[in-house]
Amino acid sequence: MAITPTTKLTDLQSVFDKVKRVYYNETPITDLGTLGTVGFELPVIEDSFSFDSGAASISYVKLTTGQKWANYITAGDPDITMQVASVDEEIAGLFMKAVGSAITGTSFTGQGYSTEIKKVTGALILASEDGTKLIVLPNVEMIANPVIESGTPAYFNVQIMPKPNEDGADIILLNEAAGA
Repeated sequence: MAITPTTKLTDLQSVFDKVKRVYYNETPITDLGTLGTVGFELPVIEDSFSFDSGAASISYVKLTTGQKWANYITAGDPDITMQVASVDEEIAGLFMKAVGSAITGTSFTGQGYSTEIKKVTGALILASEDGTKLIVLPNVEMIANPVIESGTPAYFNVQIMPKPNEDGADIILLNEAAGA
């Protein structure tokens, strides 16, 4: 018996190879067609972006006879993280609350920050290594904590929680249009 697929394997060759760039927008994205600019590119440490939407948990209603009568599914918890390596005032101010006034009068300038939890909202756009694919998280909440340890640059460990946009999408997968 020969099996003939209606869609060939080569037709499905669309792979997001690796996160190359991460862009942040301060507001959720409702219409990609009208998005002209984004806030800025985040300086994400190489290979630190991790996206796992969370495995579902399946529970069965099983009788004493061993028969499975029904099952119910609970969505998994997402585990999406990245490490942002910058202590620039714009990045620090994004992930921490500025407190007090700016510090000047020495050969250094800066700002004091509170390390209390600050929820950041907006959207993230992930560009692939080859530039032909985008993954858009159109509505996210992010929580970050600063990490300063020996042997590495200071960075923010960022936890990302995707939220549905007004259309109900919490992830958008985009391929470069043919001929673009």
